[in-house]
Amino acid sequence: MKCLFYLSYHYPPDLSAGSFRNAALSEALAERLDELGEPFELHVFCTQPNRYLQFSDRAQKEELRGKVHVHRMEVPQHGNGFIRQVISFLAYRRQVFAATKSMKADFVFASSSKLFTAHLAYRLARRCGIPYYLDIRDLFADNVGEMIRIPVINRLVRLIVRHFFEQPCLHHAAHINLNSPGFKDAIPRKYGGGVSFFPNGIDREFSDWRRDPGVPGQKLTVCYAGNIGEAQGLHRIVPALARLFADTHRFLIIGGGSARQKLERSLRQLSVENVELLPPVGRSELLHYYRQSDCLLLHLNDYPALGKVLPSKLFEYGAGNLPIVAGVSGCARTFALEEIRTNVCVFDPCDVEGAAACLREMPLELQPRPWFLEKFGREQIAKAMADSICQVMRTGHG
Repeated sequence: MKCLFYLSYHYPPDLSAGSFRNAALSEALAERLDELGEPFELHVFCTQPNRYLQFSDRAQKEELRGKVHVHRMEVPQHGNGFIRQVISFLAYRRQVFAATKSMKADFVFASSSKLFTAHLAYRLARRCGIPYYLDIRDLFADNVGEMIRIPVINRLVRLIVRHFFEQPCLHHAAHINLNSPGFKDAIPRKYGGGVSFFPNGIDREFSDWRRDPGVPGQKLTVCYAGNIGEAQGLHRIVPALARLFADTHRFLIIGGGSARQKLERSLRQLSVENVELLPPVGRSELLHYYRQSDCLLLHLNDYPALGKVLPSKLFEYGAGNLPIVAGVSGCARTFALEEIRTNVCVFDPCDVEGAAACLREMPLELQPRPWFLEKFGREQIAKAMADSICQVMRTGHG
């Protein structure tokens, strides 16, 4: 019987883009493998929910979801703080090695927003002498470099991470999928495997959602939902922006993360009273807030590395019919303008006046985007990627 190890640090019921992506992909992969007519076991190694301190929905340690065997590792909650994330990942890594020690696998797949998940796949594959497939959803070396402001230490850390972790695990992969076209430069020059582009998609729950008609409100509601970390930089845009629209707009911020306290502190310093902060919520409740809003806000910090990413929130927002105001650059900016296309206004990251201009000048119209739904449905992307994984499993290369 064939055995596939599937590594995803986040998995339902955890709240994250990676969690939702990998639930759909693992299920599609199980169906695709079943169609091949060869007995197999698909083992997902993930963690108990730990991303947000405000959200902890416990799940079974061992669970059989259809033909997917789910193994959840107990790790410390990290709340998206960097040091805590490292500690949590080391606990995950140790337990995955222990859980797989007596198991014989034929293939390893890893979905990695954290480089070390990819590196774990590399180490497991080397231990078992089998090929592995990487789904790269972030560039760890670039992100670490943005966090360290001392130039000498910055260069040293990035060099160490790239040389000893990033390059080896990318170079030896049988296949690499890139979640964003901006990650192409990370591929080693002499890499001989296959490369694909399967981005995030639109979950069924968010497919073609619409704003509730005739929602009453004395002020217009601008909604942001997602992580509140350094990468989002909400503390650098929301307080000043909200103060400019104190008489006309209400800002609803839903989520948690390592920079939430910075946001709260900045709101207090500017005496902003038209911003409401809510903790992370499940998707059904989140849709309720979307349907009660007049406009959706997306923002990434002005770090150069963030010009390479393609936020999953763009797919979630674009599936609805609300106006979108996005402070993004690079790949995200191009995607918003070329793929979402209508009812979207883009401004430079951290540019308060640019964001204000979007809110003042953009007509608050409700416009569905059927072309976007057709192109980026999660199920069709998951099925296509599952086919890609099965192809690599059969041939041993990309």
